[in-house]
Amino acid sequence: MALRYWLVLLSIGTAFGASFAFNAVLLHSYGPLTVSTLRVAIGAAGCWAFVLATGRRRTLTGVGFAEIAILGVFQFAAPFAILPLAQQHVTSSTAGIANALTPVATVLVAHFWPGGERATAAKLWGCALGVAGIALLTMRGAEAGGSDPRFVLVALAAPFCYGIALNFVRRFAGLDPVVLIAWAMTGGALAIAPVALSVEGLPAMPDLQAAAALVTIGIGLTSATFIAMYSILPAVGATNLSLVTFVAPISATFLGVLAFGEALGLHQLGGMALILAGLLTIDGRLLRALVHRRAVTMPIREPGAFETERLS
Repeated sequence: MALRYWLVLLSIGTAFGASFAFNAVLLHSYGPLTVSTLRVAIGAAGCWAFVLATGRRRTLTGVGFAEIAILGVFQFAAPFAILPLAQQHVTSSTAGIANALTPVATVLVAHFWPGGERATAAKLWGCALGVAGIALLTMRGAEAGGSDPRFVLVALAAPFCYGIALNFVRRFAGLDPVVLIAWAMTGGALAIAPVALSVEGLPAMPDLQAAAALVTIGIGLTSATFIAMYSILPAVGATNLSLVTFVAPISATFLGVLAFGEALGLHQLGGMALILAGLLTIDGRLLRALVHRRAVTMPIREPGAFETERLS
């Protein structure tokens, strides 16, 4: 990939990690369902503004709004509510590390998805490493940072929502991806808004800090980030785009430590290391590069005296 694409990928991964810090800020003013509703609604507004500014066709032929709303629920509304819910009981860094299991969840969902891709041995080993990382976070979660192990498991529902969405989105192949996510965010916001109103009530007017956090997470970390993702997808491919999952947990961890003074325990570093090792195994490129390098650099052994005599 060209350097500019690497820089975009690093920016996207950092933005995904930063969203956990802004969730923590918004939870002082709103419940998790309201945080999700406001984030998705503002994100949808930002996407529609971009669609109109770029003159894209706004209609999606051959696709029902109900289908797009389902995508919006699993891609945006549900995980954006689950993660703040978990963050009421776990640190933002722990939630970010748990969310890094998205590729693992995607592999597992795809394995059982009708017509989905069957998991290879390497991918299953990667999944096992990822599960081991989460097990470490769960078993030791109460010892540092005040994380409740039960809500570490709650946070795992978000990666599985993403896994379902990433398999479900295949049915929309050929559609303008930016217009698709604008409609999906709209559907997700309309689906979760009644639930948020019935459970948490009408949200209060935000103070200056909450308003700044909403604009940042809605426009900067949702609209702009997903538009950037789908804009570079044709140039870099889905596999390269998945590299953002390596950056996001690191970003979430260190922002949590720097911004909120969260404790960073050995169990978190160990869990992150195991999950990243699992992602590398699932991705497979590093292993293939090492095997290729060894094959290229392996010296060709000259036949010994006995072998020379036998050959002659």
